[in-house]
Amino acid sequence: MRAIVWIALVLASGCATRPRATPEAIRRARNPPAIVEGRVLDREGRPAAGVTVWGLPREKDVGWSPPSVTDAAGRFRLTLVAPGEYGFLISWKGITVVTPRKDDPSRMLVALSPRDSRTGVDLVFRRDDWDRALLSRRAP
Repeated sequence: MRAIVWIALVLASGCATRPRATPEAIRRARNPPAIVEGRVLDREGRPAAGVTVWGLPREKDVGWSPPSVTDAAGRFRLTLVAPGEYGFLISWKGITVVTPRKDDPSRMLVALSPRDSRTGVDLVFRRDDWDRALLSRRAP
């Protein structure tokens, strides 16, 4: 029995380890970062405070960067690995919702070079999608 538990722990730890960065990812991480600033707004154009924004890398050689949480005016500021192409994920109350809508932040595409500074990036927060996700039944 102990052997089975030990094997299960070894296998589980192997699955839980972070994948190794590619040489290209390591090279890009050494570049000066790019900055993206913008706002998260609801469908009526009101700011959405307390929403977490992630840069969603579109390439395998672009690592994930730390997220930003919107302030009372819905503003965020991300420091991202460059060069790279990004979409965006927004998370609220610990839930991220991605939809097929054209205005979904994950569908946006922003190409960045080292030292780029992009401002005026507005992302749409559709609270009704989160409300449905929060109220939906969870799988057992």
